[in-house]
Amino acid sequence: MLNLKAILKGKVVILCLGNPGRGDDGAGSAIASAIKGKTDCEVIDAGVTPENYTGVIIKLKPDTILIIDTVLFEGRPGEVRLFSGEDLRSGKISTHDVSPKLLIEYLRSSTNAKIYILGIRPKSNKLGETLSDEVKEAVDKIVLHLSPAQGKVIDNIKGVC
Repeated sequence: MLNLKAILKGKVVILCLGNPGRGDDGAGSAIASAIKGKTDCEVIDAGVTPENYTGVIIKLKPDTILIIDTVLFEGRPGEVRLFSGEDLRSGKISTHDVSPKLLIEYLRSSTNAKIYILGIRPKSNKLGETLSDEVKEAVDKIVLHLSPAQGKVIDNIKGVC
């Protein structure tokens, strides 16, 4: 597994995806709200329309893009894994939508940035639910490790990855 410190190099955009009205799918937005303005990284809460932010991301000329979203992979709810954009393109993992594949391909060709996905295994994405306890715990750990209180992004999200 890659560690966060090793990949968040140069100018970094953290692109958070998800729908807060659909249970654990709101994890990305929760993370964006907690770290926006409190990190040296550019944080974008793209919600369910990341394609609306491609122009902004391209103008920022990032070296690295970290996409945070719920991802379906073999694992327990609340488990967090770091994937390369290639993992999504190769079918090793699945997001709740097709658009992240297209988004990654477009951003890669438009920015030449290295792209990674910090995937959180959801428990439930049902309409009207809030974050499950498992995913809340994962969100809290991710926020802790991306927060400036740490002075910088630390190596691994211990207890999560």
